[in-house]
Amino acid sequence: MTDPETTTHPAGILTDAEAETLTDPETDPDELTDLRARVQDRLSETLLDLSVLYPTLPAEEVETVFNPGEPGEQSAVRAATQDGLAVLVLGMLHGEDMVEMRLRDAIVNAGVSYGEDIDVTLELRRGPLPTVEEFAAQVDEDGLTEQTLPLFEYFLTQPDVDLSTLDAIIPDQQTDITEEEKAEI
Repeated sequence: MTDPETTTHPAGILTDAEAETLTDPETDPDELTDLRARVQDRLSETLLDLSVLYPTLPAEEVETVFNPGEPGEQSAVRAATQDGLAVLVLGMLHGEDMVEMRLRDAIVNAGVSYGEDIDVTLELRRGPLPTVEEFAAQVDEDGLTEQTLPLFEYFLTQPDVDLSTLDAIIPDQQTDITEEEKAEI
């Protein structure tokens, strides 16, 4: 449970201070280990909460959360939803769960709850990540796409990746990123 005195948003899995601690590279490793253990417990409990909320929360209340009205808020909710889905899929991968079936069934069930019959065709191709050189060659051939952008972001955060390989492909991309933004990357 979050402490209302240490957060600027309602209770959630993290307080603002905990979110800051998790993203601060200067955080003491022991403090980080303790915090991650608490967050893991809360995430487990949150998953159980979702299994209660899904069948009981009225559709209007779900809509209020996912369609807040303000464009800036809606953008933040959509980004957070994508990250939440990524955490769930990552958990299923680590748990060696049936990812395709779970995603398909979740989409079908959500469609029924929304009043629609959704036919889902889902194909996941799984394999090892390419090397940064293989990735650069792919981007050189196909360009930076919606499918390759997550890999680009991944390679940017890997300490053993030669950033000059990524830097070489940035100028070739037609983007609306300014030179200052490129320098920050």
